[in-house]
Amino acid sequence: MHEGVFFYTVPMAKVDTNPEKIEEILTRGVHEVFTKEELKEKLLSGKKLHLKLGTDVTGPNLHLGHTVVQRKIRDFQELGHKVTLIIGDYTTLVGDHSDKVDMRAEVSAEEIEKNVKTYTDQFFKTVKKEDVDVRRNSEWLSELKFIDLINLTKQFTIAQMLDRETFMLRYKNNTPIGLDEFMYPLMQGYDSVALNCDVEFGGTDQTFNLLAGRKIMPFFKQKPQSAVVMRLLTGSDGKPMGKSLQNFIPVMSSPNDMYGKLMSIVDEVIFEYFELVTRVPMNEIKEMKKEMKSGNPMDFKKRLAREVVEFYHDAKAATEAEEHFEKTVQLKELPEEMTILELDGNSTLLDTLKLALGEEVSGGDIKRTVKQGGVEVNGIKVTNPNDSVENKSGDVIKFGKRRFIKIK
Repeated sequence: MHEGVFFYTVPMAKVDTNPEKIEEILTRGVHEVFTKEELKEKLLSGKKLHLKLGTDVTGPNLHLGHTVVQRKIRDFQELGHKVTLIIGDYTTLVGDHSDKVDMRAEVSAEEIEKNVKTYTDQFFKTVKKEDVDVRRNSEWLSELKFIDLINLTKQFTIAQMLDRETFMLRYKNNTPIGLDEFMYPLMQGYDSVALNCDVEFGGTDQTFNLLAGRKIMPFFKQKPQSAVVMRLLTGSDGKPMGKSLQNFIPVMSSPNDMYGKLMSIVDEVIFEYFELVTRVPMNEIKEMKKEMKSGNPMDFKKRLAREVVEFYHDAKAATEAEEHFEKTVQLKELPEEMTILELDGNSTLLDTLKLALGEEVSGGDIKRTVKQGGVEVNGIKVTNPNDSVENKSGDVIKFGKRRFIKIK
């Protein structure tokens, strides 16, 4: 077995070809399918399909935005199809520029290896482990010869590459475009060839890369894969989701934190979240939309938060998270369980919070939260992270809306 390759298998089950289920899967949260009729025919045939999802390891955390595609893969799994998760350790070296308007900073091999360790655990929070292979694309990409590369580049023109919106914008603005950036869709496309996949998944920012596999495969005498393009999840603040805006919800969030962050999303995205990150039936979502016109958005957010927390944790955790939210946010009471910090003597608020929050929250995020008025010491708001705090026994520091720290 190749080092770093994991296989999870169960006895082969019969493939579900229920037309209503298939229609739901091919429409819910889907932006486009290349092509829908072609894929529907494959799904109705009863053949066990080989599904592919590639993920680059550019950071340690996955969030609910990533799970939109992963949920769709789980839908296909539940019909009885097989999945390969490709860890893009080679593609990460180049970096995907589908949604970038500048050259992406390089990621070292050491950083990639560190991030890989967290990815599979997070991936399997959404996708079932059964009948899943986890592979690295260095397995086949590292074996390509220069002539193989030349043959791959012949499948595309410079005009096709520059037709991508972000590349065209950079070209017009005289912003550098590296030749290596043109290699990324070829590498992702060759992943499909190496595994001879039936279906690949991605978000709307991945459309060109998904179609690259569809274009390259016939050159290698393979049937072109179908491509399922999913809508992108909007950030919790109603803006495009991004790390710099901190408007995403990590899949590894604690039940209380996950519930609280879902309660803080803007009203306009409630039903988008219902459709993309839950499996509440679409007819129920349609009815809730009608009810919300004369109802309280908070009631629907609570249902959403319970659904998501229950999926990523369990029903008990969802109930307790709701109780915690109602007590600490709605009724503004102190929770029974708080982070206990043993500290004696004065220190800056920043240093106290760093000790209490550990690696969960970066120093920069702590400073930002304090300056934005998100921290209280014994009920008094403090907006300077460098202010001195006494750290007396019994003092309570509230960080954000849901984190409480008690000095022992």
